[in-house]
Amino acid sequence: MPQGYEFCGEPMYAPKKSADGEDAGYVLSVLFNGQTNESEMAILDAQNIAGGPVSRVPLGMIVPHGYHGCFSATEETGWTAEEIDRRAKLADKMESRGNMWNEVKSDFSGLGLRLDDIEEYFGDFFD
Repeated sequence: MPQGYEFCGEPMYAPKKSADGEDAGYVLSVLFNGQTNESEMAILDAQNIAGGPVSRVPLGMIVPHGYHGCFSATEETGWTAEEIDRRAKLADKMESRGNMWNEVKSDFSGLGLRLDDIEEYFGDFFD
């Protein structure tokens, strides 16, 4: 584990609910299979990683290599669908303006902003 055609992503730690120590949990990693062009989630016991995965869950899609995340059991990860949609739209907008990051149109150009964008992002903050 892994095979020569399998590529593991960044491992994430998820504690067990009844944690009996700081390593009582699971190590999760997205595993990309280069032969089948499919991804799966490899789940390992954090106290026995050498034992190999306790489960391999097919994801039914390709997860880009290098995609990463983290586990959090706090309330701050409970985003609503609207919040996720808003964040996705903002990310799309920033991505679509990727070709403007090196333009020199104002002293804000290093931030990817032009003077005509200031009101859109900051409103009347500078008034």
